[in-house]
Amino acid sequence: MPSLPTNNILKFTLIAGAAFTTAACGNGKALRGYVFDTELADAIQPGVDNRTSVETTLGTPTMRATFDDSTWYYISTTVRVRPIFWPDATGHRVLIVSFNDSGVVSDVNNLGLEDMREVENVSDKTPTKGRKLNLFEQIFGSIGRFGGSAPVGSGDNQNRGPNG
Repeated sequence: MPSLPTNNILKFTLIAGAAFTTAACGNGKALRGYVFDTELADAIQPGVDNRTSVETTLGTPTMRATFDDSTWYYISTTVRVRPIFWPDATGHRVLIVSFNDSGVVSDVNNLGLEDMREVENVSDKTPTKGRKLNLFEQIFGSIGRFGGSAPVGSGDNQNRGPNG
């Protein structure tokens, strides 16, 4: 079998490397959360549907209200994924279904991308109580603290702890 000249191998390697690098920098699209069927989601009617019909039509909600079971949330976000950057939301939909005391749908709200808000994280640190130990105090600080008695539950009836 004839061998390829070194010059052709170098060209092939460069072309293949450039092709893989270019393909890795492409944008991707990802759907996170509930997958909406717009016809089914828009078919939920206040005063007509109840909890069972909503769950049968839309499935289990993404999230339920924190303190009661009277509000269900179906949340879906479409994001653009780029290799180096944080994902950007390109589409967002929240379907909020509220129920009255008898379990019948009382209100249906739709929220979109324009209703999203950025939440700024606080960069401060929460102080912890107690001593601040350096590395050596953490490693060697427990030397000599333990008595050498048998561990709890090891069969030594005289040194049993409060749990047995």
